[in-house]
Amino acid sequence: MEEFWDSFDWAELTPAEQALWGILGWDEASWQGEAEEPASEDKDWAELSDAERAAAEQLGYDQEYWDAN
Repeated sequence: MEEFWDSFDWAELTPAEQALWGILGWDEASWQGEAEEPASEDKDWAELSDAERAAAEQLGYDQEYWDAN
């Protein structure tokens, strides 16, 4: 999954995808590497809020994959 999402620039994401990544704390600057990654990057699945977990699931993640990365 990481490789999949890493292939996109922020502007190439749909508004819905940008909104889902936004729930996880990402914005254009962090996505493009111009700002720090959001705190969600250092969280285990169990530490994500319900909203963060739901966004991650809609983006194709599950607990096993999230915790492995």
